[in-house]
Parts: sequence; structure tokens; C-alpha cells
Amino acid sequence: MRPIIAGLLALALTAAPASAQEPGSTTTSLPQVPTQEIVPQPNSGTPPHDAGDRGGALQLAVMGLVVVAVGGVVVMVVRQSRRARQTADR
Repeated sequence: MRPIIAGLLALALTAAPASAQEPGSTTTSLPQVPTQEIVPQPNSGTPPHDAGDRGGALQLAVMGLVVVAVGGVVVMVVRQSRRARQTADR
């Protein structure tokens, strides 16, 4: 098994890469692709017009609801853990 692996490794190291070109050959340049901004610049969008638009009142209300719900869960877990520790100490 080891001679086979050693032979394959030697073959892989000595083989020329598939993209190698002959010396003196010319390369063709790729056409220029216009650049695009994937991430928009800050303040480059439009202000929200409807409540459901990005940054509108409805989105802010949903975010507030999620923050309040997560905070409520944290408060309940802390209260339950304190009660459990008090009953375990008795």
C-alpha cells in the first residue's frame, strides 16, 4: 500500500499543472467586468414610506417585541433558578 501512495505522490509532484503555458506563448486578457457595490453605502437608500418598509415603524415594533420577550424569558429563568437554589439549601 505504501509504494502505491509514494508513487502517486511522486507522480502528482512531478506533473505539470493543467493551466501551465508554454514559454513564449501569449496570454489573452479577460474582458473588464464593471465593479458593483454588493453592500450599499450608509444612507444611500430611500427613507421608509410604509410601516412595513425597511426601517419602518412595524419593523421597529417587532424588534422591540423580540427584545421584551427575550428579556422576559431571562427574568423568568433567573427567578426560577433562585427559587430552586433556595429550596435545595433547605
